Amino acid sequence: MMICGCGHKTPEQTGKVTEIVVWHPWGGDGKEDFDKVVAVYNRTHPNVHVRAVFVPNNASTSQKFFTSVAAGKVPDVSVVDGPQVVSWAAQGAIMSIDKFVKESGLSRDDFFAPAYDETLYNGEVYAMHLSASPNFLLGWNKKVFREAGLDPERPPRTIKELEEMDRKIRRTDPKTGVITRMGIIPWTQNIPSNSMFVWGYAFGGSFYDPKTHKVTADDPKIVAALEWMGKMAKEYDVTKIAAFTDGFGSKDQNAFYIGKLGMNCVAAGSIDDIKRYAPNMDYGVAPWPAPEDGEYGAAWVGGWCFGLPVGCPHPKEGWEFIRWLTAGPEGTKVMFDIQRGLPAYKKSKAYDEMTPDSPYWPFYQVLVNCKHQRPVMPAQALLMGELGDAVEKVIYGRDTAENVLKEATKKVQTELDLRLAGEKN
Repeated sequence: MMICGCGHKTPEQTGKVTEIVVWHPWGGDGKEDFDKVVAVYNRTHPNVHVRAVFVPNNASTSQKFFTSVAAGKVPDVSVVDGPQVVSWAAQGAIMSIDKFVKESGLSRDDFFAPAYDETLYNGEVYAMHLSASPNFLLGWNKKVFREAGLDPERPPRTIKELEEMDRKIRRTDPKTGVITRMGIIPWTQNIPSNSMFVWGYAFGGSFYDPKTHKVTADDPKIVAALEWMGKMAKEYDVTKIAAFTDGFGSKDQNAFYIGKLGMNCVAAGSIDDIKRYAPNMDYGVAPWPAPEDGEYGAAWVGGWCFGLPVGCPHPKEGWEFIRWLTAGPEGTKVMFDIQRGLPAYKKSKAYDEMTPDSPYWPFYQVLVNCKHQRPVMPAQALLMGELGDAVEKVIYGRDTAENVLKEATKKVQTELDLRLAGEKN
């Protein structure tokens, strides 16, 4: 009897089309854009069909994903928010893709370092960045600057200059005291903890020491950053600011776009929004201001990632989709052209056409020079929640910056120690 040694035939050998399921958290326009990217992949990879499924993502619980892992009914690929990668890896929810990365000839040198480092757990790669989000540049509305008697071509470089410009821009109704225009609101980022990272790094602080596994959110410079935010809130009257911001939306009624806010955080994703909702706005972007002894131009890199859930049915095909989308010259260019995310992969063809004339150029420069990301450790989600709470307590005068950050540090360190101890057992 002759035994065939050919083994299991691949889809290429049989002509079979393998379907892989990809979970993602984007609805609305985001879903449409991702569907377009997936359609390109499906056209160019006839043996694989990607089916994209919208599944909401929550940075704190991600309940549906973990329920699927527990039930053994996982998708082939799932989006993982950058801060979640280490936690999901530590909990055994996503698998190491380090072998796939090395077999593909990829290494840290192929990526912007902060983005690559965010995907590491115990020295192995567990996810790949769909895009590297440079957070943030300072945007300023030049029309507002002119109206306030400021040089529209000169944004602030220091905290002192920022405060002076803010006071000149700010307007209140003389009869009612209602705020009608502001220079900057230091805590207006969509995720409250992000404002803490923005100012904490600008003030020269550090949130975590990866060598000693020590949480350092009570670093004196982080405390100083939060104290400054509290001072600004007290000067403005935070309740009046809240009433002011309640009247605006995130699209065509964005306070920055319509000239009610002189300066604001601007991300790479803001460019298309401004084109769509405020095409005539005269604005500029510049490195983030800092105290004299801080870090001018401080920024951190984040972004959505893709990983392979533990037990996924088609890890090889799932990896090939991830590699094409996040770590290949063509796929990353497709992603940039459609979704407008800046690739973490340095050799993307998207960067072949990147020139100083591009509105994305300043954000690209952030990626080239940036050295920060949010702390990479298993208790990251808890840290973000605690920092967000700390901002709220301080700007509303419920506690001091020193107290809330000491408490946050203690709480997160306790959780981190438990998780690290669990890994050793």
